[in-house]
Amino acid sequence: MKECRKLTAFIVGASSDIGFALAEHWADLGIDVVGTFRTKSKDLEESKKIFDHLLHCDFSDKNSIRDCLQTAAALDIKWDILVICPGTMNPIGPFEYCNIDEWEQGILINLLSPLRVVHGLLGLRKKSKTMPLVVFFAGGGVNGTPENYSCYTTSKIALIKATELLDAEFNDVRFSIIGPGWVKTKIHRETLIGSTRAKGSAQETRRRLKSDDFNPMEKVLEFIDNLIDLPKNIIGGRNFSVVHDQLSGVHLKKALQEHSNLYKLRRLGNEKIFDDV
Repeated sequence: MKECRKLTAFIVGASSDIGFALAEHWADLGIDVVGTFRTKSKDLEESKKIFDHLLHCDFSDKNSIRDCLQTAAALDIKWDILVICPGTMNPIGPFEYCNIDEWEQGILINLLSPLRVVHGLLGLRKKSKTMPLVVFFAGGGVNGTPENYSCYTTSKIALIKATELLDAEFNDVRFSIIGPGWVKTKIHRETLIGSTRAKGSAQETRRRLKSDDFNPMEKVLEFIDNLIDLPKNIIGGRNFSVVHDQLSGVHLKKALQEHSNLYKLRRLGNEKIFDDV
């Protein structure tokens, strides 16, 4: 990370595995860290010293989000980096057999609440030459159709488009969304609990847990560090893959500068015309 000026990172969902790893990593680098939690874990309780502020925020509860935003405003927490971590894969199973209220709740947690939090915190962004950065997390389904995860996939695809829309609206903020790949986190418990409905995904999850076949957390942290240093015309409105994209290399950065549609949601084959004869 090139930035020498004192940075403040606001990690929404610091009690998640990726959020907590980011908090520890950035605190070690001398970045001021503000975090939110839904439930206090043992690690979080023992590591309060790494946080300048630690606020409660439950993405399933609008009142909890409102209280968190009001507290952040009262404390006048100005941020350079805003990372939105909370998410859920539930409900898992064929759409027809999902409880539709649980399905709606999943959209709330994965899509609407992240946008509600960003909406409430944008006014607290720092005004500086280093443009503030907002980072969301994507999921599977961009290039395929993960069966039995319709709620999770739908909300994450919508969040990818929202990232592009927000980046287009704000000239002074960079918005990016990243797919971390298979990282060893608590979210996989949902697949194991719903294994009878998850089918092949449960089998794959067990295989990865048994062989410890996961994308290292360090790669996710390094990737986000790279985002911090890159300009809006390279990372703004883009959906990146931690596993497949080399942000530290010159070739990808050159391609992103030259092709404005790269790594954004587009209709494949739109340039082709098929006429009936």
